[in-house]
Amino acid sequence: MGKPRATLERRQLGAELRRLRETAGKQQKEAAAAIECDVSQISRVERGERAFKVLEIEALLDFYGAPKESRAQINELAQIARQRQPRRMYSDTLPGAFRRLSDHEQDATEIYYAEGELIPGLLQTEDYARVLIRIARSASVESTPDDIEPRVQFRMDRQELLTRAKPPRMWFVIGEAALRRPMGNRDILREQLLHLLEVIEQHPHVVIQVAPLSIVDHPLLGSSLEILRFGSQAPDIVHQPTFIGGGVYAVEDDDIAECTRAFDKLRAVALGPEESRASIARRVEEIDYEH
Repeated sequence: MGKPRATLERRQLGAELRRLRETAGKQQKEAAAAIECDVSQISRVERGERAFKVLEIEALLDFYGAPKESRAQINELAQIARQRQPRRMYSDTLPGAFRRLSDHEQDATEIYYAEGELIPGLLQTEDYARVLIRIARSASVESTPDDIEPRVQFRMDRQELLTRAKPPRMWFVIGEAALRRPMGNRDILREQLLHLLEVIEQHPHVVIQVAPLSIVDHPLLGSSLEILRFGSQAPDIVHQPTFIGGGVYAVEDDDIAECTRAFDKLRAVALGPEESRASIARRVEEIDYEH
């Protein structure tokens, strides 16, 4: 019998438990001893291949000294992970949703990202990200200036994927509109475009294509999505961002195949990688001329 395939919900729960264990400075063997189980069970839970019972999770949370807010979040994730009824779509509305998306990105072997209006978060400069986050948070009555910088730093931390050893293969298709929208000011946009050129030059595992404004017949018009592939270790997933919450995941094979076909159609009509690099460079020249 093959290794169990981890569900999305169990993988998210496992990642949160692993993070708590590492924050507490505990080893897997110590966690196993604390709840009197084999260390392989801790490993399987953290990989999302097994779900613990309520009392086992409570014992782990006690051992890790988990704070109150983390306990509530873990217990809710555990309840979702234990559900046996399969779901076509999964909406992650719990606190920490973007951190869980980052966990999936860290585990992925391939990432395919389509974004029509903005530069994708994995490619943003710090100043560009700060402008976007400030605008996005302006609609929240709970937002304060102090919560902007941690979000900016988190977005920068996600980009460790670009430079780590054994990075995932990453393929981005960015709409031309993103190259022309001066977020913040033209200097910020210029710095952002130069950063894209630097990524293309320095990271051969990253492909960037530009979808011209003249394209009007591709199925992702007005949409954005991220396809994450994990090889044999877990099923592929698709993530689509939402204004409220942490986005929606598709986990069914047919839905993922449809999203993959849509992405393939988009990159087929977008500028090729070299043409895209030249297009970005020309846009930098235009900004310099406009100044």
